[in-house]
Amino acid sequence: MERRKLVVRIIAAVIIAALLGGSLLSWIICPNIGEYTEYKFDVKNFHMATTIEVEKSGEDFATVKGNVWKFVTDPLTMYDTNENKLAYAGDEYHFLAQDSHSIVVNDTVVEMVGRVNFIGETYDIYDADQKKIAKLKINYFNTEGKLYDADGNIIAVYRSFPFFNDFNVRVSDDCELDENVVVMVFSSYYSDHKFDESESSGSSSRSKSK
Repeated sequence: MERRKLVVRIIAAVIIAALLGGSLLSWIICPNIGEYTEYKFDVKNFHMATTIEVEKSGEDFATVKGNVWKFVTDPLTMYDTNENKLAYAGDEYHFLAQDSHSIVVNDTVVEMVGRVNFIGETYDIYDADQKKIAKLKINYFNTEGKLYDADGNIIAVYRSFPFFNDFNVRVSDDCELDENVVVMVFSSYYSDHKFDESESSGSSSRSKSK
């Protein structure tokens, strides 16, 4: 029995080491997406609701804010530097799945649907005609991710330092999605990720208290 436990622990350690090594390599080796625009997402800590200040190429671009009165979902609104509303992401307009985000930018509505993925996070993104237009994949450690178009080409790259909330996104000049849609896609992912983290830590605390 002891030997079996030792073998299981060794196998688990090897798997974890492989995942860490792969994540580190993918974080260091950034895929070539040609000419791109870089967005920096500065997540404000100690705020009651999600607050993310976004820079585009080193210039102030927008602020994404959550709703302090929403505790189950976290609807996000994007404002420009003059406090004009640019985009909205919530769950009021879903047309594909109940556990999805609908992102609204002017007259454009896209659906961001979470998929089962045991080694990270995956979302399929659809247009209003229910046509799949993109896929977002983030690794298990939340340090590296890619946004793909319908043909499987990488159109944006996500990077985050371990244990930090801030993140950067490089968007290829070949990306055909509206830049505000892209910003809201990654902001919505961040909101989901933080909610999942809080749920996990809450479950762990409850388990320890029993």
